[in-house]
Amino acid sequence: MRSVIFSSGLLGFWSLVAATTVQSSSNTANVCSTCSYTTISGALTSLPSDNTTWTIAIDDGTYNERITISRSNTILRPLQHVAIGAPNTVFIEHSAGHDTQSTTGSDVDSAVVVVTGTNVQLYQITVANIYPQTRNFANLAMAIQAPEASLYWVKLYGYQDTLLIDRGTTAYLKHCYVEGSVDFIWGYGTAYFDSCTIASNAAGGSITAHNRASASAPGGFYFDYCSVTATIPSGPIASTANKALSFSSPSQFANSCYLGRPWNQYAKVVYMNSVLNSQIKPAGWSIWSATNPNTDGVTFDEYANTGAGNWNSNRASFATNLTSTQAATYNIYSVYPGATWFNTSA
Repeated sequence: MRSVIFSSGLLGFWSLVAATTVQSSSNTANVCSTCSYTTISGALTSLPSDNTTWTIAIDDGTYNERITISRSNTILRPLQHVAIGAPNTVFIEHSAGHDTQSTTGSDVDSAVVVVTGTNVQLYQITVANIYPQTRNFANLAMAIQAPEASLYWVKLYGYQDTLLIDRGTTAYLKHCYVEGSVDFIWGYGTAYFDSCTIASNAAGGSITAHNRASASAPGGFYFDYCSVTATIPSGPIASTANKALSFSSPSQFANSCYLGRPWNQYAKVVYMNSVLNSQIKPAGWSIWSATNPNTDGVTFDEYANTGAGNWNSNRASFATNLTSTQAATYNIYSVYPGATWFNTSA
């Protein structure tokens, strides 16, 4: 147990959690070494099959398990209050990989946390797939496969395919950290990254790989006020890196990565008001492949970004530097009109 000095911001944050998640003390299941539940999976299994909101409050420590959050209106947060901006103290880790060249199984089989329930929220938790870095192997930290998922101060670590935003998914991430190498934010759904840090830990890859059914279909990845940077593999995966594949020195960072590549010709990815650091190649965006470029109909947009990797005269011809009027259509409430399931002030 730690003592905590509460600032007004911290009180506001935890008041938000309490107000939006905990209906009463009976609607919280604690996880700790002396609690009724010693694993997160066990606590999740115990929850009633109804529409009430329940909180799983998790004690400090590392939980070596793979979890599926299938129940709607479920929240995971630390049992102990952690100051905003302080290091996370709850870690969910698992080691699993899936051969992306295999015709059997699915990349989701490797995910540490799978979200299939609606209105699932995570606060101040670190999720890491600690499978050793291997070429053409997916090692997902999280697969979001349902609407209205929101993450606050969550950290996700992996290499290839770290975060999946699946079909029909809507997600909101605030003050989160996502680290990976190849196509490490990918999928078909809609995700809004608000004030997040997006970190590439290997050269030659793209941050995003998006896919939509058509030009009018919902979906897209939106990065607003984010920091897009490079890192030597860090946190729980620092010891799992393959130095032949990952960064081993900051001297390797410059001109090494793309903002995204189109999984199909209707891919939609937008970076706004963000810092794009020197690891971003001048072209900014990549084709899918030489035989299948997927650039006819793609939406790769940028607006008011800064940094050494910002828009320049060498940008890919299929990317667009938006006007302020065009960028206004990508406001969070334009992307999610009328939505009340996330909190932008958390």
